[in-house]
Amino acid sequence: MKIPFLAAGSVVIALFVLPGMAQSESETVPEFFFTRLVYGNGRGTPQVPVLDFRCKDLAPGEGGTRMGGGWGTDFPASDCKFMWGVERLTNIRVYDKTPNLVTALDEDLFKYPYLYIVSPHRMNLSVKEAGQLREYLLRGGFLHVDDFWGLEQRYIVEAEMAKIFPDRRMVRLNVKDSPVFRTFFDIDQIMQIPNINNGRAVTRGLPGARTWEQQSETEPMIFGISDDKDHLMVLMTYNSDLGDAWEWMDDPEYPQMFTGQAYRMGLNFMIYAMTH
Repeated sequence: MKIPFLAAGSVVIALFVLPGMAQSESETVPEFFFTRLVYGNGRGTPQVPVLDFRCKDLAPGEGGTRMGGGWGTDFPASDCKFMWGVERLTNIRVYDKTPNLVTALDEDLFKYPYLYIVSPHRMNLSVKEAGQLREYLLRGGFLHVDDFWGLEQRYIVEAEMAKIFPDRRMVRLNVKDSPVFRTFFDIDQIMQIPNINNGRAVTRGLPGARTWEQQSETEPMIFGISDDKDHLMVLMTYNSDLGDAWEWMDDPEYPQMFTGQAYRMGLNFMIYAMTH
């Protein structure tokens, strides 16, 4: 059964329990689920895979995707390691047993106030999926879109966002003006977060090492889509890859300055989603 959100702009801190999760008095009920959207490429309806994976089974330093590209980029290590970081840096109780996945048409979508999409340039939303995401966001949900690079991918993402909100623009955010940069940490710069290979190249001091991926546009930017009360519903980290920084946070060759910034930004976005 769908649980509607509070009206957009209201505080949305609440307890959310996965369907079928047995609870006892001794168990700690989680306050937050890091929820990743499983999307398709326009050919068939996407399905949430059956997972036999538990976050505690990750080996130290382990990364790499188990689900291929697209929605599964950096999965599941980035999800697990980000949730562990949330627990270490805040007193928020996080569900960290297994990664949490939904599709746009999943009846459980409305139980989770925070949704993460990675590699959105590979996504092709149907009319029904876009409508469901629009309803989710207008009810108070929050969407973080991550890891797309260069003008070609940016144009694709703009088109996908226009399916959800044809009447609302993507607006570039300024760290001095938007409260999302001050919800937990004070973020004073838009740092470019590189993928693992570029990050290692920076650490090794290799000739030509860089943090950007596509030459058509190299500057890191953050875009947002807001509701009628100017509360952010969608936030997009463009020319940046927070997921890789979370995934490889314990790789000795991935620069700590990028990991630290990725955690600070992710935590700010998450807390904004829970309090606005």
